[in-house]
Amino acid sequence: MPPDILINMVRKMTPAQFKAAVNKAQRQQKQAIDNYNREARRHNAAVKKAVSDYNREVRAYNTKARAHNSKVENQRRRLNQEIRRLNSRPATATFVTYRASVETLARRYTETEQSLAGRTITPAGRDLVDRGSEEAANSAYLLNAMDGDGAAEDDPTEDELRGPSMQAELATFGEDLVDRWAGALFSLSPSNPDAARHFCTSAREVLITMIDSAAPDSAVTEADPACDRTDKGVPTRRAKVGFLLRRKGIDETPIEDLVEEDMDNVLGLFREFNNGTHGHAGRFTITQLSALRIRVESAIGFIHALCAT
Repeated sequence: MPPDILINMVRKMTPAQFKAAVNKAQRQQKQAIDNYNREARRHNAAVKKAVSDYNREVRAYNTKARAHNSKVENQRRRLNQEIRRLNSRPATATFVTYRASVETLARRYTETEQSLAGRTITPAGRDLVDRGSEEAANSAYLLNAMDGDGAAEDDPTEDELRGPSMQAELATFGEDLVDRWAGALFSLSPSNPDAARHFCTSAREVLITMIDSAAPDSAVTEADPACDRTDKGVPTRRAKVGFLLRRKGIDETPIEDLVEEDMDNVLGLFREFNNGTHGHAGRFTITQLSALRIRVESAIGFIHALCAT
């Protein structure tokens, strides 16, 4: 546009028009600044929220990790304590086979921890190893309780001893197992001379059914046609354990050895009672029956963790 025309246009703007133009420019500038500040505040708030959320997640993770590590350390201390109590007394003529199994399971857990030290394993594998310390501690505590060295101060009442438990874990395998476990618990009574034997018979069926349901013969042989088999041609329990571990992405021989040792321990316990070699008259105290229940409950939780997908 020619300069003379621009000059004429400027000359034609009245003071009121000029003031209005200035005010408009100022409003536009203020609006632009407000928009920028608003977007800056929104961005800063989003960054602050993201940092806050991250820090909250980190704190929650650290809290959970500390709680988990504390629980694991407590179980390890408890295992060492139970083994010391066991070794402080002369070996008795009762539960000889089971005592050997308890000692072997404790060693197997320690060896597993040592062999995996410094290595990265899956969370599922870590969970099973951590549960292994609880299994070993509960097996040692049971043996101590059977020898009269249990924690009587922690005894439940008779009603609590027979109360329901492990329902959520067993329900994943069917309500029949929930009912069967309830029947096993119902048999626990200091006045029942066959309490331990009846309990162990039912508990064994529960544990075996859990494994067989999660690892049916057909699935195990399809996954590994060359798997170990029994004399009857069906997959061995160890083959089923290996199948369940691989399904969880766990391919660690030490963990497989630990799981197998734990199964030997708890099933060997049942054999001790069912074969009548425990050397007791048949009646057990609430302390002893509670220790027996605790041992089997932890085995149910252990197998549930092994079978969970």
